This record gives sequence, structure tokens and C-alpha cells, in this order.
Amino acid sequence: MRNLLSAGLVRLRRDKVFWLCCAVMAALETFYVLSGWRDGVKTGVYPNIDRIYFLFSAVIGFLSALVCAFHIGPEHGDGTLRNKLISGHTRQSVYLANLLLTGLASVVMCLFAVVPALALGLTLLGPFKMGAMRAAVCTLGVFGLSLAFASVFTMLVTLIKNRVASSVAALVLALILLVAGSYIYNRLDAPPTYPGFEMSVDGELVMTESVPNPDYLEEGPMRDVYEFFDVFLPGGQSIHYCDLSADRVGLMLVCDVILILLTTAAGLVLFRRMDLR
Repeated sequence: MRNLLSAGLVRLRRDKVFWLCCAVMAALETFYVLSGWRDGVKTGVYPNIDRIYFLFSAVIGFLSALVCAFHIGPEHGDGTLRNKLISGHTRQSVYLANLLLTGLASVVMCLFAVVPALALGLTLLGPFKMGAMRAAVCTLGVFGLSLAFASVFTMLVTLIKNRVASSVAALVLALILLVAGSYIYNRLDAPPTYPGFEMSVDGELVMTESVPNPDYLEEGPMRDVYEFFDVFLPGGQSIHYCDLSADRVGLMLVCDVILILLTTAAGLVLFRRMDLR
């Protein structure tokens, strides 16, 4: 597998999509920090770096999907996968090599966001309100999240032969995961009641007794299911890191490891049965 990794690293270094994604990550974080600093100069109140620093976790899923699609997708159409197998490499080694490379790419993209965010953010906006240790733990969590995304998209792109179809499927899945995570997060965050209002005789809105919230999830099996997927799905984790509500980073990292193991096992089994002719 060493030869596969060496060849893959050469391809990754020459991959324009990968470097474009890295540039997007760096540009986004730089823009967020400079925008916050500029607003602080105008108003005299500087934003909290914590709110800006973790915003890159919202886009890592989409960029990971792009890199996986453009790095692995073409191997079906140009016969690269068949050539690797003909030259004596096993399907397992081919799959794992691609997984390691896409995982490395996702981590490097995160670094391209973290480095300018720290360099500019700490200089212009000041230290983390949450503390350096907490920020470091959450950063590690986002790195684990990026590896989980890479594992999911590696499996998906490897199992779809058509390059265009695999690219679209990866991007759509990234969107679905983010939307599903946002929906679950909002359902769990919904209050049991909300203020009631009615129109008075003078035509003014008057607050009345609280009204039950139909979207509130009461304690029970259904809420337990929502809470499980809230921390297990990568999209839900992205929302938590962006919203600074990642109180269970350790559990999220465990879920990332489980997801990586599950998708890797499923990908290997299905790839072995795949007809590459």
C-alpha cells in the first residue's frame, strides 16, 4: 500500500480542486476575522473570536465531498482502479489508501482554516472566551468530524462508477446531513411553551398565558432518538461547533470513530463485490 499512498500523494499535490478548497477555507476564515475586526473598529465593541473561529466546521463537509469526488471519482472512468488491481494491489489496499488520502486532505483543509484564524483572530480580536484548552479540544473535535466526512464520502464515491453522479451524490449528501443536523438541533432546542398573544380592543397585541409548543420533544424514547442522531450525524456536530454548544466533544469523537469504522467496513465489503469491468 506504500506505493499507492506515494502515488496518491503526488496526485493530491497536483490536484487543483484540493488546493482551491484549501484556499477557500483560508479565505473564509480570514474574511470572517477581518469583518469582525472592522465592525469592532466602527462600533468600539469587538466580536468574540469564539463565534468566528469555528465557522469553518459548517463548510468542511461540502469541501470534503468535492475533494473525494474529484480525487476518487475519475479512477472509475479512466481505468485507474482496474490498473491498480491488475498490477497486484488488493481491493482492500486500494480502498484504504484512498481513505487515508481523503482523510489527510480533509485535515489539511482544516489546517488552512485554523492557522489564519488563530494568527489573525488572536491578534485582532483577543483570546478565546472559552479558554485555550476548551478551544483546543473543540478544534480536535472538528478534525475528527472532517475525518468522518471523508470516510462517508470515500465510501459513496468509490461505490458509484459515474463521475458526475458520484460528485452530485456527495454534494447532495453533504447538504442533507447539514439540513438534518440543523433540524434535529432546532427540535431539541425548542422550548416547551411560547408566549401567547391576542388583540386587545384598542388594536394592540397583549401577552397572554403561555401556549404549548407543538414542536417540543418531551422526555421519552423519541427525544432519546433525536439526541442520539444529534451527536452521531456529522451534520449535527457541525451545527454544535458553529453554535458553540459542543458540550460533549468526547462523545462526538467516539461517534466519529464509530462512523468511520462502519462506513469503512461497509465500503470494503461492497467494493469487493463490485464489478469493475
